[in-house]
Amino acid sequence: MVNHSSNKIRDLFIISMISILMGQLYITPFDINFRLTLAVFFMSLFLIYFKTYSIMMISISVGVSTFLFRSIIEYLGSDIPFDIVVVQYLPAVVYYLFFGLFFKALKIRDYLNQPFNLFLSLWVCDSIPNIIEASIRRSWLVAPFDELVITIIFVGALRTIITLIVYYLAQYYVSRVQKNEREKYFREIIIFISKLKTELFLLNKSRIDINKTVAYVHHHFDTTKDEDNKAVFLKIAKDIHEINKDYLRVIAGMDSIFNIDINIKYMSIKDILNIVEDNVLKLISNSKKKIMVSVTYDKIFLTDEFYSIISFLNNLTVNSIDSISSYGKICITTTLEDGKVVFIVEDTGEGIPEERIAFIFKSGYTTKYDNQTGKMSTGLGLSHVQNIVKEYFKGTIDVKSEINTGTKITVKIPKEIIVQKG
Repeated sequence: MVNHSSNKIRDLFIISMISILMGQLYITPFDINFRLTLAVFFMSLFLIYFKTYSIMMISISVGVSTFLFRSIIEYLGSDIPFDIVVVQYLPAVVYYLFFGLFFKALKIRDYLNQPFNLFLSLWVCDSIPNIIEASIRRSWLVAPFDELVITIIFVGALRTIITLIVYYLAQYYVSRVQKNEREKYFREIIIFISKLKTELFLLNKSRIDINKTVAYVHHHFDTTKDEDNKAVFLKIAKDIHEINKDYLRVIAGMDSIFNIDINIKYMSIKDILNIVEDNVLKLISNSKKKIMVSVTYDKIFLTDEFYSIISFLNNLTVNSIDSISSYGKICITTTLEDGKVVFIVEDTGEGIPEERIAFIFKSGYTTKYDNQTGKMSTGLGLSHVQNIVKEYFKGTIDVKSEINTGTKITVKIPKEIIVQKG
């Protein structure tokens, strides 16, 4: 509570100081002691922006601060008696007081989404208090009052227009920033879930393998006549069964993540490739390499399998990044041909020796290691790709590579499996 109060005091001080400084930019119509300043423009923005702050608190704070600043400067810089200085600048407080009263009475904060009504209300707020101040100063004794009023109204309209332009430009900029942040967050969520989707697929595959192993152990348990072996087989079966239950719990937890409502059931291939491209560029930036990335497609289509597509494309592009030492290019292409969706990831990396191509999709196979630590990669990336493409999508993978030239991996998936109909 104390911290909140101190923040308010700090904000009011900053608002007052800015208004005082902007008050030094002014015109004095008809060479009389009456100013039309830029301070009102900033105060209007402050009153609109600080919606939780009292309108009168801001108005009075600015008014009193302006009065004190002008009075002290005038008194110290001239031979005018202090009481004359006070009388000279006290009407400024009246102006800000009436500005706040009109701002509150006209409920200007309720019209922020109605530009025309907001303009009229702010114009009234700006003009009438100035006319009241001019009347208190009895300005008609030294200048034509009707001309002064016209000047006040004109300057009020001009300040109001500038205020609205700045306010709506700021709103537009903030909304664009927020939209970009939301899109960035959304894409990161999609990437994250895509990775989990791959892991879930592999966990399910492992669970099937576990069930086969349990069946195999049970078979030997039933067929062996050695009691010692029976006890061993029984313990193995129980242990594997417990592992299987742990798998089921993990799978259930991961499944719940996919039920998160992100308000999207289908995604276009254009958006999928954009997400993959953004992720690739981020990885390239972290790798300190100079790699150009191009993404192309011939036809736009919708799919509900975007998680899996993003997952295998990410794995392929990660391998492309790793294969390029410093400079290179990665091309990601999607085409529709002969009832199949064709994905091509091509790079200008170091290439793969022909005798190794047959092994690159084997689980655990890797040629990548850290030069500093000697730690090797898990070798699961391309294995993931093969599992998704061949087992999940019933597709095919073709690899062509040349040493010191690059690698081209072509994935073909039946159109009816991933392309949304209609």
